[in-house]
Formats: sequence, C-alpha cells, structure tokens
Amino acid sequence: RYDKNSREEFLSKLEFISALDTPTFDFFRYFYCQIGLNSLNDSCFCDLVIARIIWPLSKSKTRDFLERALNKNYSLTTLYRAMQTAALKDYQGKIEAILWDFLQKQGKTVSVLFFDVTTLYFEAFDEDDFRKCGFSKDHKSNQPQVTVTLTVTPTGFPLHLRSFSGNKFEGHTIIPCILDVCKRRNLNDLIVVADSAMVSQTNMEELENHHLKFIVGARLGNLSKTMFQQIISLPKTDGARQRLNLGNNKVLVIAYSQKRAVKDKSDREKQLKRANDALANPSTVARSFKFLEKTTFGDFSLNKNLLQKSEQLEGLKGYITNATYLTDQEIIAKYSQLWQVEKSFRISKSDLKARPIFHTAKEKIEAHLMIVFTALAIIRLAENTTTLSCAKILEKLSPVKQIIIEDKLTKERTSRFIEANDQAKSLLKMAKLNWVT
Repeated sequence: RYDKNSREEFLSKLEFISALDTPTFDFFRYFYCQIGLNSLNDSCFCDLVIARIIWPLSKSKTRDFLERALNKNYSLTTLYRAMQTAALKDYQGKIEAILWDFLQKQGKTVSVLFFDVTTLYFEAFDEDDFRKCGFSKDHKSNQPQVTVTLTVTPTGFPLHLRSFSGNKFEGHTIIPCILDVCKRRNLNDLIVVADSAMVSQTNMEELENHHLKFIVGARLGNLSKTMFQQIISLPKTDGARQRLNLGNNKVLVIAYSQKRAVKDKSDREKQLKRANDALANPSTVARSFKFLEKTTFGDFSLNKNLLQKSEQLEGLKGYITNATYLTDQEIIAKYSQLWQVEKSFRISKSDLKARPIFHTAKEKIEAHLMIVFTALAIIRLAENTTTLSCAKILEKLSPVKQIIIEDKLTKERTSRFIEANDQAKSLLKMAKLNWVT
C-alpha cells in the first residue's frame, strides 16, 4: 500500500487534463443510433444534435462546449457549413423517413396524428420574406418570427415539422402538412387530432374530401342558441356526457368535469378582476381584455352576456368529430392525448431552447429547426424508454465524467470514469455502455 507521501509523489507525476461529459453524450448517442440517424453519416450533425440536448445555446457557445466538455474541435465556420449541408441535402426529409422507418420496425401502427402550431421569434427587428412579424404566442409581436408546425404520434414521437413565414395564419398550415404526411407515408386511414384554432369549417371539409377523420376541440360559445341551451342543460355531475348530431356525418360530444369547472371559474374570476381593474384605470386598456367591449361612445364596459355565457360553460368541454364510429369515451380519450404535441413544443422551447433564433439566412433557420426536431425525437425516445424527463436524465448523468489523465514525463494519456451511483448506472446500462459494471 502507498503511504500518503508515496501517493502524493505518484500523483505529482500526473496531470489531470479535463473532465468530459462523454457518458452523457454516449447515452444520447445510443438513442440517436437506435433510431437509425447514424445512417446520415454526418458526425458533425450528430454532435450538433446531442449538444443541443445537453447544452442548448448559440452555435458559438456550442462550439466551445464541444471543445471543452467533449474534446471535439470544430471551427464556427465548420458548424455553419454543416448546417448549410443539412439544409441543402434535405436532411429534414431524410430524418422524417428514418423516424418513420424506426416506428415501422418497432411494429407501431400510426392511425392517429396530433397537430399543433407555434411561433418562434428572433433576436432582431428586421423582417425579410421568411421572418415576418405576426401574432406571437411568445408575446413578441414586435419582433420577426417564423410559424412552426409539428405533427406527432400518440406517444409524442415527432414525425413531421415544417416552417412558414411568421405572418402565416396558423389555421392555413394544417391541411398542407397533414396531406404531406399522408402522401409521404402512404396513410389513408387516419384520425387527425387538433385544437379548435387549427380546424375551421373549411379545414374540416378539406380533411373529409381527402377521406380523413378528425377530432377537434369545439368552440361552444359560438354555437347556435338552441344547441347552446342543450349543452348547458347537461347535468353538472363529474363525468357526465352527451352526444349531439351536427349533421353531415359529424357529431359534437360534450363532457363535464368538476376539475375543469374549478379551473374555468378561477380563470373567469381572474379575467373579470383584470377587466374591472382596467375600467378603474382606463389608461391601462392598451390591448384586448376578454370581458370588455367597446360602447357606442368609444369607451369600454363589461360584456355581461359573455360573462354569463362563460359562467354557464364552466366545466364543459366539446369535441367535434366525423369519426362517429368511436364511442364518446374513445373520442375524449384520443383528444386528451393532444398534450403530447404540446409537451413536445414545451420541450423544444425550454429544454432545447429553440427560441430565440439568432440566424438570419433561411437555410440556417431551417437547419436550426431541423437540429431541434432531431433532438426532440431522441428525447422522446429516451423519456419513453426510461420513464424519466430529459431534465431528470441530465441531472442523474451530469456527475459522471470521463477524466483525462496525462503522464507529465511520457505525455501518454489515459482516462477513467467517475464512479456512477446506482441510478446513473441503470441509465448508462440502458445505453449498453460497455465500461459500466
């Protein structure tokens, strides 16, 4: 055994060069390869995707992270060229095909797709043909943005992403995107699930013309007086449901939830307080308030009809569908999975920091979104496999480092891994990393 002095002498001959995030990188790279994305044969693109998961920052800081934490040396020019290559070689189409093939090999039948739209803004104020100001879900309407659509499976696994100019009305994006998915994947028997903002009457007719089924959220306040009275007459007991015939092979399913009623009442009271505060301070009425309406004299007053209608609808949710063969419970259950696409957008915006975008060239913007889209696929597979969120996975793996050690005399280098705890070991074993014991 070494005594303290001997250990100190031995260690003095060594230099600890760096502590790398190789274990975390290799964990996510395992899922990258499992999906089949390594068939792109582009190591730089792979590095950009996995760096986006571990350290989602600007490309300049990504370059620094790859060098510091993974010992991968790239110039910023090389990274930008890799993005340009990805755009010019249609990686988006190739990646979508790879994701689809992966699902097929897993024996997954895709009969339901979930669709949603968001906007991503730029840290800039100049517009061009692609980056346009428009309605911003990020409340950045004074800054250029792009409109991004996402289509996912019931487990949240992404299949299709498209970007449009920032002033594109979101309701005009669903038809071209869904038809593109159907054409590329030869899907004929499909149910499309989306919220009410996505599917207008025209969009419903268009989906029906292409023999597609849909389930969409209903705007109950916009229905006829007769139907509205039928809806609010539903017994206010938890789980109560009714089905109304809309004609043209469409039905409206209404469901009541006590939990939703509590939330709706809370929301209504908050909106009412804001409206009353605005009336007490007219100078604050700079934008639309839900329960305010303009009077004939140009000032504002409470919209009592809307208030009453909102109170009557508390706890009620409506679903319109032409998939009339489904039971009420099946219709509600399928729509309730819409949170998967919403979660995917949250992952993209928070975990992957898709916004703000610093690029200005259209091909770089599309490549940036492509990297986020690919990283999202890896995250959703990793989350579904481990039953942990991406944040939890990173938290458990971050302490496990690869330590690079150099002999000061011979300059020979070797490496050792920091001992992982049981939770980290369990994750790393899932990725079949052979150094884990």
